[in-house]
Amino acid sequence: MKSRTARLAATAGAVALLGALAATAPAVAAPAPASATAQVAASQFIDWYPNKEQCQSGGAYYLRHGYSSYICQLDPMRGWALYVS
Repeated sequence: MKSRTARLAATAGAVALLGALAATAPAVAAPAPASATAQVAASQFIDWYPNKEQCQSGGAYYLRHGYSSYICQLDPMRGWALYVS
């Protein structure tokens, strides 16, 4: 009975470790479509944000202040880039 408990504890620990590693791994974004790339090229870079929600909030701020659109684009090394036009 003790060996079964030890195996269950070891399995639970391994699953927890894998879950923690997966949670800290950077997400890989799919390549942007050509139209999105063209929009970014014609837009003005604003700033880097640590997550998508903050980038979208920044974009909403610029929409309220006269810009017509915004794009949040993920760079796995830097975070979310905000572009406005």
